[in-house]
Amino acid sequence: MKIGNKETQLMAIVTFVTVILLLSGPAFAVDDGARAYWHGREGTNVVSFQYLNLDMQASGSQQFAPDQYIYPDADAEANLFIATWAHHLTLFDRPSTFAVNLAGGSVELDADVSLEGFTPQGIAPGASFSQSSSGFADPSMQLDINLFGTPKLKSNVDVLNYEPNWTLDAAVMMAFPIGKYDEDKLVNMGLNRWYGRFALPFKYHFGVFSPGYMSSFELTPSIWLFGENDEFMGQSLENEPLLQLEAHLTHDFTTNFYGSLDLLYRGGFQSEINGVDVGDKLEVGNLGFTLNYQVTHNVAIRTSYSSNLFGDEDLDSSVVRLQFVFGWNKSSENAKKLSAGH
Repeated sequence: MKIGNKETQLMAIVTFVTVILLLSGPAFAVDDGARAYWHGREGTNVVSFQYLNLDMQASGSQQFAPDQYIYPDADAEANLFIATWAHHLTLFDRPSTFAVNLAGGSVELDADVSLEGFTPQGIAPGASFSQSSSGFADPSMQLDINLFGTPKLKSNVDVLNYEPNWTLDAAVMMAFPIGKYDEDKLVNMGLNRWYGRFALPFKYHFGVFSPGYMSSFELTPSIWLFGENDEFMGQSLENEPLLQLEAHLTHDFTTNFYGSLDLLYRGGFQSEINGVDVGDKLEVGNLGFTLNYQVTHNVAIRTSYSSNLFGDEDLDSSVVRLQFVFGWNKSSENAKKLSAGH
């Protein structure tokens, strides 16, 4: 193999195993995304910017999940902007990724208040009202560590020799309750409480692990835990854990383009106001797809769409994502310069 061709293959593989973390941030209707837990070479950095549109029409549903913009007899639409920085490193001799997520945007709600206990001041149960909020949401951090299946990726040689079969990671996320919050409002960007998630991302790779031939099945079970919001319109709001299951079937169509069939199921999350159950438990399952185009070795564009097709029949929801990703590794960039004759 010629040196130039080998360097070209090297740069392509280094780029394609770079992680793109899509942290859920303020809206748990957003999944991590396809190929979110693919590890890159140590020292790789990824910056992504994404726009999300969430449409939650629950006009016939009694599900109550305020942290996900789902309210009984209400229609909500959220427009979110999320910026993520992820860094690949080695911890405990295992490939790992640390990410920071910043989010903001706006949400609008049109509701017919049917449940007592979360009625805004001055509005009687059964009345219609509209409310909106905009500003920064709660920032979050996530640490992901591979447990089995992925060797240390400290050099370009390690990346070239990487032929994964199945892998298992452990990921822990924590959000900080410093987003914009008004205790007199039903709709807010911040949650005014601590919350976090523990996940076990599993991946099975099949096909040749080279750009244009890679395929994977990915399954991520996780559990979300929430603190108490003791300033929920003068009352106390608590939630049972949220159980989440995410799955992706991905395939390379060309060396620069891959697609994915996506599934996201969420259940549980029973709400309690002052110790009394309010609304129904959450039960919603979304199916959708992802398309990812690698513009250059460093830049990728991703879009995805999903809508609920099972679960509560009275709930209609959809999520649209547009994302731009930039990744780089200092050593890999130097190797590209050398291969180009600089």
